[in-house]
Amino acid sequence: MKALFLTYVSVALLLTACNSNSESDTVKDFIPGTYIRSSQHEYGTENDTVVISLQNKSASEYKVERRWKYGRMLDGKPIEPEYKLTTTSAIYNKDSKLLQETETGDTYSFDTKEKSMFAGTTKYQKIK
Repeated sequence: MKALFLTYVSVALLLTACNSNSESDTVKDFIPGTYIRSSQHEYGTENDTVVISLQNKSASEYKVERRWKYGRMLDGKPIEPEYKLTTTSAIYNKDSKLLQETETGDTYSFDTKEKSMFAGTTKYQKIK
């Protein structure tokens, strides 16, 4: 009887351990990193960098830092570039697999296979 009870407990522990490993969230693990985007058009160039880092693991809270440079063209000549830096926080929703900024409500989605992030239709490439 005692051996049968120990067998049941062992099996239950084994199943619990296997279950917790299979619940690993690949998107959540992918999120921290540096993402970049560049574009060029007749009015100038844009360079955008987003750095996302884990701020509070138990709350799934992330720090989102965005650095933006816009180099304007006037009559075909570059003028002084404009720089912008914003820092905000975001919460990861495990059900929708989206990261949502707490201040603006903007959402970020992630493609782990393409190593990219989307802010709406704007695509950023993960570099590290």
